[in-house]
Amino acid sequence: MTSLAVIVPVKSSGSKSRLSPALSAEQRRAFAASLLKGVIQTVARAGLVGSCMVVSSDDGALKTAAGLGARPVRESGDAGVNAAVRVGMDAARDIDEFLVLPSDLPLLSVADIRAVLRLRRRGLEVVVSPSRSFDGTNALLFPRTPAFPLSFDADSFWNHLAGAARLRLPVGVCARGGITFDVDSPADLRSLAETGARTESAAIARGAPP
Repeated sequence: MTSLAVIVPVKSSGSKSRLSPALSAEQRRAFAASLLKGVIQTVARAGLVGSCMVVSSDDGALKTAAGLGARPVRESGDAGVNAAVRVGMDAARDIDEFLVLPSDLPLLSVADIRAVLRLRRRGLEVVVSPSRSFDGTNALLFPRTPAFPLSFDADSFWNHLAGAARLRLPVGVCARGGITFDVDSPADLRSLAETGARTESAAIARGAPP
């Protein structure tokens, strides 16, 4: 495989506002931090932390990244996921391929990451993992060239598939449960609490009011 970097875009500490009915502002910050730590630790167990960049304008997220062995890459402010990914790509100009992972995948496993990479080794140049609702993108592996049209935050799963088709790039879909599960709403928080996962983020979810 050619050189690969993992990019984890992280919004500022004001993120997860949709969880406000269930978590206080302080709890939301702690929850977002625990989710990020979990993703970086999973990337590390997959042997990729040395190639992992956390892109954010948030000091806490960048400190967490550095403390766990990932590379902190500062952006000037929140301009959306597409802009953050491009900042990461600019910070790694010698890298041929990128794997974008959101910071809010509490059930992500090493096997999930390896499943994405296995599809790449089978000759697929783009691999897309959907959210459970099949509108968002919870993992995206793509080459630096040709220039791939990033479409995060805009019905991104289907747009990323369409972008690969327009470029005539072989594309595959990896819809494993650990990748498709993210936390955007109080209902997602309850689902995480019910999984029985023994992680910091799951413990916070279990402590939230029903």
